Amino acid sequence: MIGDYLGTIEEYVPGDGTFAEDGKIFAASVGKSNLDKDKREVSVSTKNLGKPAVGQIVYGDVMGFRKNVVTIIVSKIKDFKGDVDFKSEIYVSNISDKYVEKPESLFGIGDIVEAEIVKIEGNTIDLSTKGDFGVVKAFCKVCRRPLVLSEKQEGTCDCDSCGNNEQRKISKNFNKVVL
Repeated sequence: MIGDYLGTIEEYVPGDGTFAEDGKIFAASVGKSNLDKDKREVSVSTKNLGKPAVGQIVYGDVMGFRKNVVTIIVSKIKDFKGDVDFKSEIYVSNISDKYVEKPESLFGIGDIVEAEIVKIEGNTIDLSTKGDFGVVKAFCKVCRRPLVLSEKQEGTCDCDSCGNNEQRKISKNFNKVVL
């Protein structure tokens, strides 16, 4: 972790991902510490730490809506064992292969979404739920109970608790993903 003590400058040379202060070497980034005994250098590697990359499948919670945008807080990357935590967005044009007028008509606050990273630019991460991606767990907008797929109409969910029926951008993995 950042700030972890790794050694002294009498023992080692500070390498990548480290800093020295008052003769002591500390981690400057989150990662795995490495000791090169030949160079007598200590460094911190950030490889395989769940950094987002274009093409990865991610899972996150719907946190809010702005005009034509769904805000998602990503907590998992598919096939990565650890947790992550970064903000991302789904633009209305990346929600479905069909025309979508309002993102809030296909998502609800707290829904869990499966999406693909389609663009990373600076600190902005854009997701897409086109194709087979979408909501994997939905919650009723009235009573907040989990929704089940409706047998009446494709793309809708029913609340067994209050009887509410809601539309969603359904993932092929709806209610099949365990996070």
